[in-house]
Amino acid sequence: MVFNPFDSSLAFVWDLIAAVISIVILLALVQINGIMQKKGVLSQIITRKFVHIFAGPIFVLTWMLFSGEIVSHYIASIVPLLFILQFVAIGTGFMKNESFVNSMSRSGNPRELLGGTLYYAIVMLLMTFFWFYVPSTGIGNANPTALLIIGCVSGGDGLADIIGRKFGGEKKFGIKGSEKTIIGSIGMLVGSILVSSILVMIFSLEIPSFNIVVLILPIIVVSVVATVVEALSPKGTDNFLIFIAVIITILILELGFPDFWPFSYSF
Repeated sequence: MVFNPFDSSLAFVWDLIAAVISIVILLALVQINGIMQKKGVLSQIITRKFVHIFAGPIFVLTWMLFSGEIVSHYIASIVPLLFILQFVAIGTGFMKNESFVNSMSRSGNPRELLGGTLYYAIVMLLMTFFWFYVPSTGIGNANPTALLIIGCVSGGDGLADIIGRKFGGEKKFGIKGSEKTIIGSIGMLVGSILVSSILVMIFSLEIPSFNIVVLILPIIVVSVVATVVEALSPKGTDNFLIFIAVIITILILELGFPDFWPFSYSF
């Protein structure tokens, strides 16, 4: 929930505490995942995508800990920013972290963290800074854009890779080194709709206007567009391109079909 156990003048103090809680939860996810990979419980590909699928939604769920004041989205942005700095430090060899490398790289090479993993964290930073669900104008103007971004970037893209590798077969397509499958794209679509819908339903407990009945069709439209973009994206660019596709699609809905997307964003 959006709350502040302190005085309103100390909202930033509580938001700092909420940010620390968020960081601890995400670090625990990475550490546990790294241990599972090291012990051979799951393959490196699965553990990498496990983080990809769950880190974003878990981070967004921790937003409910923040006060919802003007400073909230700034302080919440510290969380992905710290991970960006850590990925750069590990990827360049400035620091070592075996659990991070085991959880987020395919080959075990730390430099891999400078690729898709880093881009993923940058998307989280941009999403938090610009689309934190409670704008500075208050919870009455809450906007679910970030929930759909996470649904597609985390749930959809992560599930697409797992399903595609497992059931996609030998017939693949793609451009500039990208290897996609029809089954993988179906996984992308299903994952995007599923994770977006689950997040909307959870946040609707706090914000009634996040009504899944109202939002299910926009979620499907956004997920379809994101699926097409993911299928056509060059290798290593899907996180950014999916993010941009979701934002553009929602902007078109907001400006051109306000009855279909009954939300307007204000900082």
